[in-house]
Amino acid sequence: MNDAEETIRDLTVVVPVHNEGVEFEEILEQYGREFDERGISYEFVFVLDGTSEAFFEELGRRRPKDRSVRLIQFNRAFGESIALAAGFKIARGRVILSLPSWIQNDPADVHHVLDAIDERGADVVTCWRRPRVDSLVHRAQSFFFNLVMRWLTRVRFHDLNCLQRAMRRRVFEDVSVQGDMYRFLPVLAHRAGYQVSEVGVRHLKEKNRPGIGLGVYLRRFLDISALLFLTRFTRKPLRFFGLAGGAVFVLGLVMCAFLLVQMMMSPEDPDLRLKNRSMLVLGVLLLVLGVQTFFIGLVAEIIIFTQGRNLKDYRVGRIAEGAPVSEPGATAGRAPDLSRETLEDDGSGGAPSQEEGSSRSRPRSADPPGSEQRTSA
Repeated sequence: MNDAEETIRDLTVVVPVHNEGVEFEEILEQYGREFDERGISYEFVFVLDGTSEAFFEELGRRRPKDRSVRLIQFNRAFGESIALAAGFKIARGRVILSLPSWIQNDPADVHHVLDAIDERGADVVTCWRRPRVDSLVHRAQSFFFNLVMRWLTRVRFHDLNCLQRAMRRRVFEDVSVQGDMYRFLPVLAHRAGYQVSEVGVRHLKEKNRPGIGLGVYLRRFLDISALLFLTRFTRKPLRFFGLAGGAVFVLGLVMCAFLLVQMMMSPEDPDLRLKNRSMLVLGVLLLVLGVQTFFIGLVAEIIIFTQGRNLKDYRVGRIAEGAPVSEPGATAGRAPDLSRETLEDDGSGGAPSQEEGSSRSRPRSADPPGSEQRTSA
C-alpha cells in the first residue's frame, strides 16, 4: 500500500451492508459531492455483513476511480454493531460518520452534522430525523422507545434509532460498545464525559425496518436493561444487587411471617399448620434467593474495588495552574499567567504533562500528530 493510501483523512464514512440492496453509487455520488463542496479529504468504508462473494466482487468492479472506497467482507453475518466496529477500526479519518446502506436522510444536511463538530466542539453528533416519513406504527414505536430512554438515562435524545451519526476518532477508542449497544453509543459517550450534540436532518425514506413482533420488544427491553445497569451501577453493583436481593428477601420474610401468624391465631386448625402450607416453600425460597442475590452484589463490589483502577469511566477536560513563584522572571504581587490544556487519560495512572506560564489554549482532542481538529479544510 502506497503512502497516499496511508494518509490520514479528515473524514471516514462507514456504511454497514446487510444485503444487496445497498445504494452504492447514490451514496458515493451524493455524499461525495457534499464533501467535495466542503473541501475536505474523505474515504468510504463499506462493510459487507454476510453477503455473497459474488456481490463483494461486483462492488469491487463498481468502485469509482476518483474516490477512496474500501470494502470489508465477513464470512457470515455478525450484526450491525460488529460491522460498524470493523469499519471504525480501519478508518483513517479524524472524524467518523456512520450511514445506513440507503439514502435515509438528505445528504445536504451532513454539513449540519459536521458543523456541530467543527464549530460547536461536539465529540459525538446524533441525528434527529424530522419530519418522519415512515409509517405511523414505526413512528409511534420510535417515539415511546426514545421517551423511555430519556426517562431512564436522563439524557434528552429524540432519535437513538437513527444510524447516521458522527464522532471524533477518540470516542470510539475510549467507549466500549458490544453486542447491539451501538444505538446507545451517544448515551455511553455522554456518561464518559464527552460532549454530545443532536442536530435535525430531513428524513427522505425508510426501509429494512424490523417487525413489530414480540421478539423485537423483548430485545429492546433487554438492551434497555443492560444500558440502565451499565450507566448507573457499573461502579456500584452492590446498590443494584443489594436492592433487588433485599426486596426479594423482604417478600419471602413477609410470606413466612404471614403463615406463622395465621398458625398462631388458629393453632387447632390442621390446614394452617406450616407443614401443610405449600406457600412456606415459596417463602423460604425467596429468603434464600434474596441472600444469594445480595452476596452476588457483594462479590461484584469486591471485584470493582480491586480492579477499579483499570476502568476508565471519566474524562478530564482542562486544568488551570499558576506558574511557581520561584520561577525566573516571576514578579512579586503579580498574578501568575494561567494555561489551559486538554488532558486525555490513558488509564495508565501516569501523571499528565502540563505547560506553565502559557496563555494559549490547546485543542480538546488527542488526535494523531500533525492532525487538525476540524473536518473542514
